[in-house]
Amino acid sequence: MNTISCSKVFLVLLVTLLPNQILADQNLISSACDHTLYKKLCRKTLESDPESSSATSFEVLSKVALKHATSTATHINSKVTKLLNESSSKVVKGALKDCNENYQDAIEGLTKSSNALASKRYNDVNTWVSAAMSASDSCDQGFQDGGDDKSPLGKSPLGHQGIAFTRLCSIVLAITNQLK
Repeated sequence: MNTISCSKVFLVLLVTLLPNQILADQNLISSACDHTLYKKLCRKTLESDPESSSATSFEVLSKVALKHATSTATHINSKVTKLLNESSSKVVKGALKDCNENYQDAIEGLTKSSNALASKRYNDVNTWVSAAMSASDSCDQGFQDGGDDKSPLGKSPLGHQGIAFTRLCSIVLAITNQLK
């Protein structure tokens, strides 16, 4: 076979097989995300991560979702630390210190979840991720409860980031529950 023919055969094979692989990857992601409450966020998160494109199991997708939840918790904790250093209000600082502790605990729990996932201890993953999810709620609640009539705190300064974190944790739980 001459060089031109080999090139054509290779090109035909590539064009034929590549879309099938992409479709298979998307089907695995779609199948995993169909069992979550936040399908659109699940798909967006998993499809944006290169590790998902080569995933052959829900376990890999759960690992990727867990990685994104951990990254989000780390980012939020950095923001809390920055706000804590910038704040002059004693009441706000108190609420932010609580948030800082909550998210540090969440990051620690998610790290334990990652280890549990690698060891196929799915119930432990669920326990640690569920505990981590409460960090956002506890942080928000600290701002709602922490104010007084003279200086009400109201909403958390973290905005929707805490909600996004909780939703990512929910996605991890939904995918991990499919592994049992």
